[in-house]
Amino acid sequence: MEIDYINGPRTDKIFGMSKYQMEIFKRIDGVEWNFIEYDSLLKIMESKYSSIFSSKPKNEEESLGMFPALDKTESFSQSKIFKGMIDTAWKTCMYIDTYRYRQTVKKSIKKDNVKHLTYQELAYLLKYVEMDKTIVTCHDIIPWAYDNDRSKLWKDIMTGLRNADRIITISEFSKNELVKYLNYPADRIHIVKDAVDHDVYYKKRDKTLLQRFNIPLEGKFVLYVGSETPRQNLDLLLKAFARLKKRVPDVKLLKIGDPQSFGAREKLLSMIRDLGLEKDVIFVGYVAEEDLPKWYNASDLLVYPCRYAGFGLPPLEAMACGTPVITANTTSLPEVVGDAGVMVDPDDDATLEDEMYKILTDESLREELMKKGLERVQLFQWDDAAKETLRVYEEVDSI
Repeated sequence: MEIDYINGPRTDKIFGMSKYQMEIFKRIDGVEWNFIEYDSLLKIMESKYSSIFSSKPKNEEESLGMFPALDKTESFSQSKIFKGMIDTAWKTCMYIDTYRYRQTVKKSIKKDNVKHLTYQELAYLLKYVEMDKTIVTCHDIIPWAYDNDRSKLWKDIMTGLRNADRIITISEFSKNELVKYLNYPADRIHIVKDAVDHDVYYKKRDKTLLQRFNIPLEGKFVLYVGSETPRQNLDLLLKAFARLKKRVPDVKLLKIGDPQSFGAREKLLSMIRDLGLEKDVIFVGYVAEEDLPKWYNASDLLVYPCRYAGFGLPPLEAMACGTPVITANTTSLPEVVGDAGVMVDPDDDATLEDEMYKILTDESLREELMKKGLERVQLFQWDDAAKETLRVYEEVDSI
């Protein structure tokens, strides 16, 4: 059996969807692969002009939480005109990329192969390229279901998902969303859950990594791993953290991950200044896969207050490292955490503050959550995910 592995743009960063595909791919044996990828114009432009378009901190001081005062006058890079220009340029590159990739896929697929489109945004191809034996991995439909995105691209993506012979998704919640918004047959949706590599993510509690950032090892550390898009609900975390500081003065918040949303970093920095947390929030940026477990192990607590998640990998990775978890009680997150973590209303910063305080100050509670988390993560194995994916390949190959 040969798979047309329709994997989209090449990337050297590993997170979220790319991590999922990488972990499963390297564990599947007995198939041949026809990789169909391309060099994204959008990624090239973002890389070339990152100093202009990025919302990353401008210097080392900002990355350590020491922020300059806000200018009273709006800079051009923060203006609506500039943001409109960037939005137009981004959309232009995106549509050029989608057209280019359509042509690449048409030329590269093989008639008898199973075609695996490895994440949902590639589903638009099934509207424009004639294919059979098709599988789409759909982690979520957040833009459609949560952001109410009714752009042409997302209409094409939803049409393409309906055209797929099978859909792989990562949670019961995401499966239910696909049935709800697509009216797609539930028996053609296969759940292949996210997991962790237990040879990489394991308990090794050690804070010495923080010395690389000149961070004093004394005190407590709350960790957040993820983007800065509005649904991630960092507003709630910052409000709760500001209240927590009054009760636990030596606590710091570590923030890992790129913004992944234009203008998000500026809004976040502004809120940090307003709350007086300039010296207490530490921006780490993108962290390579091999270093990420060290940050989990160096932290006393992970908080993941996301309002809408197709799965929620950071809580799982944190539990694998023995780090207690607080997350939102919404969407897929209860499926991931079960009774091994603390779940809170994503609108209740007072309760979030109380739960953070309890975990940071109650050693027995922290040990209990650590034990439950380490047991819970054993249910999530990449080998199981690979076997289930192979079964879907074999099912579609027999169509």
